Amino acid sequence: MRVVVFFSGTGTNLKSILDHQNEYGYVVCSCFTNNPKAEGLIFCEEHKVNCKIIDHKDFNNREEYDGLINSFLENLNPDLIVLAGYMRIMSKSLVDNWEGQIVNIHPSLLPKYPGLHTHQRALKAKDKVHGSTIHFVTSELDAGPIIRQESFEIESSDTTESLIKKVKNLEHKIYPETISLLLK
Repeated sequence: MRVVVFFSGTGTNLKSILDHQNEYGYVVCSCFTNNPKAEGLIFCEEHKVNCKIIDHKDFNNREEYDGLINSFLENLNPDLIVLAGYMRIMSKSLVDNWEGQIVNIHPSLLPKYPGLHTHQRALKAKDKVHGSTIHFVTSELDAGPIIRQESFEIESSDTTESLIKKVKNLEHKIYPETISLLLK
């Protein structure tokens, strides 16, 4: 099964997905980033996986930008598009073209805390648990059907930084597993 991974930054989830592809029986056929300086590019090089780079800052029009992404995807024809820290909202037309084939991982227990600053929001609300959600992407931000959620108890000593680390560790385990299950 062929997977393309989208990322924008450090690429830690990308690394986990690449590291586990043989174990779980999928192939990362390509990657995509909107950030020519993304640290995750090093993992593409290490795994000898092509990464298409299209800097969103070169475009004034989201539809034109997403049209180029759609052409890239049509040429690849992947089984699954995996968003792994891709920090761009996709246009409705792009999402509609690939409906049911785009998944995202979000650092909260959706529907709680869509968008940014999820860890700080969980701490401020004095939540007892926190975690991560894998969901299908729809044109409504972080609102697509939930595929999987995993959680852990928030300890009194937890900080934003400790929650970030705990969620990342959780995501690195559950994202490759879930990708594998989606492709069966």
